[in-house]
Amino acid sequence: MKRSPQSAQRAAVVAELERVVTSPVFGGSARQIRLLRFLVGEALAGRGADLSAHLLATRIFERPEGFDSTEDSIVRVEMSKLRRALGRYYAASPAAAVRIELPRGRYAPVFAAGPAAPDPAQPSASPRPPMDSQPADWSGPLSPRAGGIPGSVDGPVVAILPFTSITPVSTSSNGAAPDSEPLEPGSAGTRRCAVARGLTDRLGDLFVRAPRVRVLSRAATLDEAEARGARYVVEGSVRIVGSALRVTVKLHDTTHGIQVWGKTFDRFDVDDRLLAVEDEIACEITTLLVSLPMGAIHAIESEERAVHLPRSSYEVLLRFPRWLATFDRDLQVELADHCARFLDLDPEDGVLLVYSSFFQVLSSWTAAGRDYDLRQAEGDARRAVALEPKLANAHQVLAFVLLDAGDGRGALAEAEIALRLGGPLMLTGFLLALAGDWERGTVILRKHQGWTKRYPRAIHHALALDACRRGDYAAALIEAEAIAPLHLAWSALDRAVALARLGRLADARLAACELAAILPEIAQDPRAVVHRLTADQALVDDLVEALALAGLG
Repeated sequence: MKRSPQSAQRAAVVAELERVVTSPVFGGSARQIRLLRFLVGEALAGRGADLSAHLLATRIFERPEGFDSTEDSIVRVEMSKLRRALGRYYAASPAAAVRIELPRGRYAPVFAAGPAAPDPAQPSASPRPPMDSQPADWSGPLSPRAGGIPGSVDGPVVAILPFTSITPVSTSSNGAAPDSEPLEPGSAGTRRCAVARGLTDRLGDLFVRAPRVRVLSRAATLDEAEARGARYVVEGSVRIVGSALRVTVKLHDTTHGIQVWGKTFDRFDVDDRLLAVEDEIACEITTLLVSLPMGAIHAIESEERAVHLPRSSYEVLLRFPRWLATFDRDLQVELADHCARFLDLDPEDGVLLVYSSFFQVLSSWTAAGRDYDLRQAEGDARRAVALEPKLANAHQVLAFVLLDAGDGRGALAEAEIALRLGGPLMLTGFLLALAGDWERGTVILRKHQGWTKRYPRAIHHALALDACRRGDYAAALIEAEAIAPLHLAWSALDRAVALARLGRLADARLAACELAAILPEIAQDPRAVVHRLTADQALVDDLVEALALAGLG
């Protein structure tokens, strides 16, 4: 007798369940196996919609009927472990004909056909085909991750909860009580509420502009955000005491049920500049959390996704911070290959094109980047600007390319556009300084340096050159040594200049030898190399003279 499509699908799911729970990934873990069997059984029986934290806690984890998920995180923790275990199983079994998946924020499993991740040789946007013929009593969707924002390899999903306005003195244990005073026009309560709403709205506006970040709209609580598919949830509070403002922000990772980041922003004498301060804090939060690729959320994603080859252009971008920290040759070759491969698949990926162009220019200052092609880098940067005209990063990279080509005026104009668009301002400050606006550029650089310890150390190059320009060679040496990675020519160049000017000629010559090993052309024509560094011609002359003292030129 021929089986119906529904019976065949059920049999396929049951067979896959047995393969999963007997695999080495689960290692005989009775709790995880029992949980997965229960979830799959309930879904196959048509009761997936009835699955809840309370049901799992009482039926699987032997918690009492009075179970409170806010006090006991057992269900959330075990569901996260189970998702990770399934991820590891399918990473090792990519050819599975049927897949059991647990979308974030849901308890009912999803049964899908085909491999979990797209083949790196294929465009990452290609969806997996769903299984045919959905049974009438099937509670869960057959297509992957329906019901919320779909999880994917293309970037994180973030929710911003409404910021709360709290009174200076609260009777609650955590100080988060709502305002008890009447909200009279101009009162402190009115101002707190206005700043809280303003920060929420402004963060939504800035986050949605951040490349590769998807923002969940109108989530009111952490549980709602998680249920709707957001892995990362931002919440915060606003307090005003007199003319002082305090904003506290937290970032939660719903996958693990933990707070992963937090920061308090204090501002004083804000009475006449609340809007400006609100915008400043929103920009700082955006930079710290979702600035690509250095933001805290991307750092979490990078750590988790580094175990496999990139499956999307987003996962290529996550590789950049490690290279920027070391300028390792092998990483450089690998990153170049990944960029080329995904741009071949999608030549219109403006964001990847931005970073590929940036990579080309910066690579040219390393020994492994001697095949640098200025025309290609400039062409890629201009195409990136055409594809992403409102993306600050695109104008930053074009400014970098133009500066390297000796077009200081063009570089300054593009840096100004980037400044107006916002985005990660540290690179904008770096470019403004090297393009000739030293004072404004270094002010931005130092200000944003204070925001986070996680930034590319190559940024110190602009500060080293500024110190040389001012004749403070001791400070220049400190900045040069802070660059650190030995594979980047800037470190050796800045040290050679500072040491020569300080009269430490033997040390300067050693640094010059390091520089020549990275960039042999500097020994033949130091001016041509130095000319790529800055639009400040007086500084170019000074640097060339110092390099001559170090034995170059």
